[in-house]
Amino acid sequence: MPILSLFSKFFSPKYIEEAKGFIDSDPKHILVNDKSSFKKMLSILSKAGSCVMDTEADSMHHYQEKLSLIQISVGKYHWLLDPLCELNIKPLWKCRALKRITFHACDYDLRLLARFHEFHPESVYDTSIAAKLLGERQTGLAALVGKYFGIKLNKENQRADWTKRPLSPEMCHYAVLDTIYLDAIKELQCKKLEELGRMEWLQESCENVLKKSQNNQNSLLENEPKDNWRLKGSNVFRPLELQLLRAVWQWRDHEAKKRDCASYRILGPYFILAVVKAAAKIKGKISEHDLPRLPRNLKGKLLQSFLRELNAAASAPANEYPAPLLRKASPRTAINEDLREKLRELRNKKAEELKIDFGLLATQNQLNALADGLNGTWEEKFEAAELMNWQREIWRSLVPNAVLPKTANELRAWAKERLLAMSAESKAKESEKLLLELFAHPVLKNGCIAAFYPTEHEPQIIPFLKKLAGEGRLLLPRVCNEQKMELVQVQNFEEDIESGTFGIMEPKSDLPAFEGNPTAFLVPGVVFGKDSSRVGHGAGYYDRFLTAFKGVPKLGVAYSAQIRSSLSQSATDVRMNEVIWVRG
Repeated sequence: MPILSLFSKFFSPKYIEEAKGFIDSDPKHILVNDKSSFKKMLSILSKAGSCVMDTEADSMHHYQEKLSLIQISVGKYHWLLDPLCELNIKPLWKCRALKRITFHACDYDLRLLARFHEFHPESVYDTSIAAKLLGERQTGLAALVGKYFGIKLNKENQRADWTKRPLSPEMCHYAVLDTIYLDAIKELQCKKLEELGRMEWLQESCENVLKKSQNNQNSLLENEPKDNWRLKGSNVFRPLELQLLRAVWQWRDHEAKKRDCASYRILGPYFILAVVKAAAKIKGKISEHDLPRLPRNLKGKLLQSFLRELNAAASAPANEYPAPLLRKASPRTAINEDLREKLRELRNKKAEELKIDFGLLATQNQLNALADGLNGTWEEKFEAAELMNWQREIWRSLVPNAVLPKTANELRAWAKERLLAMSAESKAKESEKLLLELFAHPVLKNGCIAAFYPTEHEPQIIPFLKKLAGEGRLLLPRVCNEQKMELVQVQNFEEDIESGTFGIMEPKSDLPAFEGNPTAFLVPGVVFGKDSSRVGHGAGYYDRFLTAFKGVPKLGVAYSAQIRSSLSQSATDVRMNEVIWVRG
């Protein structure tokens, strides 16, 4: 039997005594909270080849997170195992059925099982991963059940306190529904995956999730977290701010422990950071009026204790302040941004062909590794990106097309192709954002501005041009003989311009040339670099013209499709002072 068929067979949804169907129309659960019910459950799990599992925890309700319920299904047996009762459940983890477990979005479940029971299954099947590989747009359990079976799941108890005993009938019914559909979903998914030739993708993806879960658990055991009070975003804090942060965090931790509630219910992390920043600016005693608006429950004696801890921390000797952590040196990278963009284009196009989410082919971090020039050959890049074998196979077919344009003509062809591919909606949105930047740009506030009348492929900045014309500050170029240009002041935007050289709108021939220097230039181009380099259409009009205005700021204006990290420049190319474009 082929290996791939074996994988789906290992996860056969049927218990030997339950050959008919996978879904109960009226599911009955078996509560396991004593030796008798536990023993009966073990007798079946010891024979079954696999099972379905889900877990519930209480991190939203209590100070110390606990694994509060374990749901297990085999055929039409649906157990709700209470791990909080005084039952020794160690024999469970040795059962044959628990070697191969079906989950839905198993990351959190695996973390709970490893943390509280040091258990890792030998193999997992994740219906969420399978749904993604099948190109399902919505991969949540409720969405899959609704699509496959037309059944709407009630998610009322999703945030319930699962430590409450006895469990209400509603909570038990909710818990059972998390497992009873997975066998049927899996059966349908396996059939579709085999038809698409993606069972191997699923097998390796599930193995990868299990491997990462085990590695993460080992890492947590080896590196016990220290200084938990150092919240994300505090790495830039000065010693006084760190001193205040530690005091607030410890006060919150004490209150959460005393009330047995989740810490964030006392004070949220973003609010803590805001309090610390405000308190650090106060010279003298800190009062509630010096701080951001406090939560409604922070008043009376609770508020007094909070302010007391905050002021005690602020008045402590400076030699007691915690020091900023030394940042670990980041691994050396040499990411080629243009290559990364090309790889992203190839990835997205391939994902569209496969009708799957593009993140399955490579995440942003993996794209960074693939575009890192320090990683050597493509195979070395695949290794650095930690791509799975099925991903590598796809990328091996893509990377021969990851060729970057080098010459000016190749760059022009590259940009023109991308501009043609831009939708009218995308161009309109980017033009709108560019206009906001132009209206607000300090260099363009005063004086005469030398601009350009946009073609259909260039950012549509006409509203800004009309504003300049109405203020008597608009200069537009007019092509003269011998490939030269001159600036002309345009005051009536509708009547002062006509179609000129190359079909581009320019000032009428009877208007006088402008004498003097503009305050700034708005410059068009075909390709721009983030380093302010520029490639024009090739005739050199702008490069020749701009050399006469060395001290005048030159601002390139472009769509994001025209941007590269940098461009090689010749001696005659004029570099911009700035490029204005819409960043992603």
